[in-house]
Amino acid sequence: MRFVPVLLLALLPATALAHWIGDRPDGHAPISVMGDHTHAKGEWMLAYRYMGMTMSGQLDGSRDISEAQAFSLVAGAGPMQMKSLAEEMTMEMHMLGGMYAISDVVTLSAGLPYMTREMSSVSKSTMMGMTSYAKAKMETAGVGDVSLSAIIRLYDSTGFRVLLNLGLGLPTGSITEEDFMPMAGMTMQLPYGMQLGSGSYELRPGMTFLGQTPDWSWGVQASAVFALDDNDQGYRLGQRNQLTGWVARRASDSLSVSLLGRYRFSDDIDGEAKDLRVSPQANPAADPERRQAERVEAGIGLNWLARQGALRGHRLAIEYMLPVYERVDGPQLGLDHALMLGWQKAWGQ
Repeated sequence: MRFVPVLLLALLPATALAHWIGDRPDGHAPISVMGDHTHAKGEWMLAYRYMGMTMSGQLDGSRDISEAQAFSLVAGAGPMQMKSLAEEMTMEMHMLGGMYAISDVVTLSAGLPYMTREMSSVSKSTMMGMTSYAKAKMETAGVGDVSLSAIIRLYDSTGFRVLLNLGLGLPTGSITEEDFMPMAGMTMQLPYGMQLGSGSYELRPGMTFLGQTPDWSWGVQASAVFALDDNDQGYRLGQRNQLTGWVARRASDSLSVSLLGRYRFSDDIDGEAKDLRVSPQANPAADPERRQAERVEAGIGLNWLARQGALRGHRLAIEYMLPVYERVDGPQLGLDHALMLGWQKAWGQ
C-alpha cells in the first residue's frame, strides 16, 4: 500500500493549479473520508452522513469456509459442548457533524454518531450423540463515541495541500448492551462487535495529502486509532490503522466521479470484558484474541455541488464499497458491501 501515492500521481496530469480550489465538486474527498478539508477563518459547516454495511458468510484467514468448517474451529463449552456462530450482521450509522475554522490554518470538527446493529446467529449443542441447532437475533441501538478533532493545514501551495489531523474519541457509546440469548435462556451482555462504543478515550491521529489539477484531484490519508485507557469492563480495543487513496475527475462544474481504495487493519482486544458471560470457547465473537482483521476495499462515488437555486452551496454525495481482499483470525464474518450517503453545507463569516 506504500505505493498508492506514486500510483495516484502517475494517473494524473502534471499541470497543477496555482491555488487550491475548494469550490468544486471534488474540492471535498469522497464521502467516506473524514478530515479531508479545512475552511477559511470564521466559516462553518454542518454535515450528515449515513453508512450502511452488511456482513455474512464465514472466513478463516483469507479463505471462505462453510458453516460446518467454522463450527469445527470452535472448541465449545459446557457439558453440551455449546457453540455459536454469527451468520449475518448489518450495521447502520447516522452521523451529525460540524466544523468551524478558528483561523485560516486550524479548523475544529466534531461528530455525533447514532448506531444500530443487528446480528443473526446460530447455536449448536451436542448431548449423548444428539445435535440440535437454534437461531437467535440480537439488536442494539444508541449513541456511539463522539469525536473531536483539529485539522491543521501544514502546507498549501500550487494545488497541493498537507493536513494534520489530531482527533480524540470520547467514550459516550455504551459497552454494556444486553439482549435475550435463547440458548442460555436469559438476558446477557452481548459480544464486543454488538457494543455501541469503545468505552475508552481514544487518540485518533492522521495525515492527509491532497493534489488538484484543472480537472482532476487526488488524495492519500493515513490514520490510526489508539485506546488510551482500559474501559470500565476491563479491556481496550486493539489499534486500528487505515490507509486510503482516491482520485476524482470533474464531469462538470457540479459533478465529480471518484475511485477509492482503502486498507484497514484492526488488532486483537487487550483484556477481557468482566461482565461478558458468553465463553470465548463457545463463541468467536466473544473471544478478544479473535478480533484481528485485515481488509482492502474499493469504492466508486459521486460528489454533487449545487450551483444555483434554493440548494446553492449544498453538497450531496454517495459512495459504494466492495471488498477486494480479507484476512481474519477466524472464524469471522466477511464483508458483503457498504453504502455511504452524505450532505454538507458551509456558511461564510
